[in-house]
Amino acid sequence: MTGIPLFKLPVLCINEILTNMDTISLVSLSLISRRSKRLVRTTKTSLAGFNIEIKNDVTQVQFVTSEKEEVGNWFFKIEEKESSGGQVMEMRYALPVCSFRCPFFSFKDDVIHSYHSANDIQQSVKLGVEYLRDLFKKPVIKVYLFPNVFKASKRPFHVGFNECNNLFIEGEKEIKNEDLKSILETLQVKTRLILNIPVNSSFECNTNLLEFKRLTCSYKVISSRWITREVLMSLKCTHMQFHHTLLEADDVMSFFERWYHSDDTEFTILLVKTDESFAGMNFDRFHPTQWNPEQRGPKFLYSPDFAFECTRGMDIMRRDGLLCTVDIRIKAFIFAVWHNRFPDVSGVS
Repeated sequence: MTGIPLFKLPVLCINEILTNMDTISLVSLSLISRRSKRLVRTTKTSLAGFNIEIKNDVTQVQFVTSEKEEVGNWFFKIEEKESSGGQVMEMRYALPVCSFRCPFFSFKDDVIHSYHSANDIQQSVKLGVEYLRDLFKKPVIKVYLFPNVFKASKRPFHVGFNECNNLFIEGEKEIKNEDLKSILETLQVKTRLILNIPVNSSFECNTNLLEFKRLTCSYKVISSRWITREVLMSLKCTHMQFHHTLLEADDVMSFFERWYHSDDTEFTILLVKTDESFAGMNFDRFHPTQWNPEQRGPKFLYSPDFAFECTRGMDIMRRDGLLCTVDIRIKAFIFAVWHNRFPDVSGVS
């Protein structure tokens, strides 16, 4: 089969071909020359950004479309060149399985495998991520970080980017205070932080540097003990969810009172689950009322796929007409603001 002399074609033809190429092929083409890189840079793609999963011996960069579909991966692996057949980089393309079920043509995804020594993998990941962000001009959407599996010499954990939309930190062993402080103060997380890892109650950081709007400290592990009254009052989040917290009734009451007497129109929800009890909280001075189905819906939409039943909570109207619900349960406190009083919760769990 004769190849197509791509660079000898008219510009419109080149653009049409590149627009229909898969992401891994575009990356491969960009590595040929400066001209090919410029062509790829100007190509319109469905790529929305990158998801990055960082572990000790491998970092995976996922190429994600605007429809949240994964269209390729780049794996940075710690592996000596001899064991990888002498190849430093290998590209594989998803092809249909042949009629004889030949395993050679059964790759599930379009992937890039690059092999690095333990000493240079962090620098290689840094250069690789920087190259992709510069090539496609797309953000890092999600970062999954697993600090427990890193060796003590691997610092910092993240390289090649200084910002991302969402950060997920997971692990079973308690993360060191200095490690978490370094991550939160040097990596700009724009939208959401989920801590699914034990955090020491003595942990402190500069909360003025935190820009994310959603914070979840998971119910699976004790990751909320660092959320003190001072930390709670200093956070600028609109959505907060804390489990196994040391917060007490007076702490969340102070948070509520500040919102009630403020002009804050962004805050949305605070969910606190404690090992103690929030019994005895008195909201009578705020003139609470029972749920009125003509005033708001029965369920509060927390996320596109999750809603809270709020018919048992008390409703409180702020002076500007903004309605909130406070629901005090045995070991839980829900404070939700109804920016949309009748959300569509059909099909939501």
